[in-house]
Amino acid sequence: MKNILLVVVLLVLAAGGIWYFNSSKPVTEPVGSAMPVPNTIGVTEMVVSEDTKEVVVEGTEFKFIPATLTLKKGEKVRLVFKNIGKMTHDWVVDELGVRTKVISGGDEDVVEFTPEQTGTFEYYCSVGKHREMGMKGALTVE
Repeated sequence: MKNILLVVVLLVLAAGGIWYFNSSKPVTEPVGSAMPVPNTIGVTEMVVSEDTKEVVVEGTEFKFIPATLTLKKGEKVRLVFKNIGKMTHDWVVDELGVRTKVISGGDEDVVEFTPEQTGTFEYYCSVGKHREMGMKGALTVE
């Protein structure tokens, strides 16, 4: 009985050691021009073409990820809005005349625009009282 218990303990320790060493290996990703580049927590930017930048924004109850974006004046932007929540949401910037469709959870919509004025503008969800509940962010155009 002691021998069986000893074997079981050794097997558990060995399995734990193997798991620990395998899980601590660094993850490497290929590097290339099509790889997303982190901008702000939760957002990825990618150069779609020589003159277009793609930005992904996620919306959920009741926030945007990321809550801040920085773009360049005159740079064409392809914004992908993904609704990762359960309720309907949209993405709106009044001062720039940009808005997505109101979409259901799990859907996405794309808008393309070129910011022509500098400043910081609020983006928000126009559905119901979502904006008042905190579903807004700041877009800075430099």
